[in-house]
Amino acid sequence: MSDLVEVSARIYSVEEYFEIENHSEIRHEFEDGILIPMPGETLDANEIAGNISATLRKELRKKGFRIFTHDVRTIVHERRIYRYPDLVITASNTVKDIRHVTEPVLIAEVLSESTEEVYRNKKFRQYTALPSLQYYLMVHQNLHLVEFYRRKEATSTFEFNFIDQLNDKIEFPLFDTSITLEDIYEGIQFNLTEEETKE
Repeated sequence: MSDLVEVSARIYSVEEYFEIENHSEIRHEFEDGILIPMPGETLDANEIAGNISATLRKELRKKGFRIFTHDVRTIVHERRIYRYPDLVITASNTVKDIRHVTEPVLIAEVLSESTEEVYRNKKFRQYTALPSLQYYLMVHQNLHLVEFYRRKEATSTFEFNFIDQLNDKIEFPLFDTSITLEDIYEGIQFNLTEEETKE
């Protein structure tokens, strides 16, 4: 996705936002009355989110979870903040509205140069404040690297790990399953080597 730019200085109601989204050709996030357009993403970002979904979907469905990508809204703060994560997982029994996820347990965002600061700061604070959230992944698309945040049991604190080896597993005890970087980056051909991107 490219830079997140406000549509205008006008303040919209939630009802106006929903009406605009019902007829808009592009998605908008909503934050305190401001509409933020979400332009198209790269092919790699889309495929990375798809790889995570494809790897986990069958296993999660058997365990009572649902997984959504890109075009499903997540309520971060009722009537204040609505987001479109690249990937979100929620328990099946918490789905009460066909348009929104209300209690995400995992959110993954695929980073780009233009969105990294927003995901690492504002969105990180908003997402990790959700009581339901157990895991937050920031997935790089130009090298094999996932920044993995996992909630410490029964606390508001998140533990952090860099995952950077293709055979490394990201463990999800809540789902009793895991995923490797090889799964996440299947089919992705980087333009630069990892050494070049670190220079």
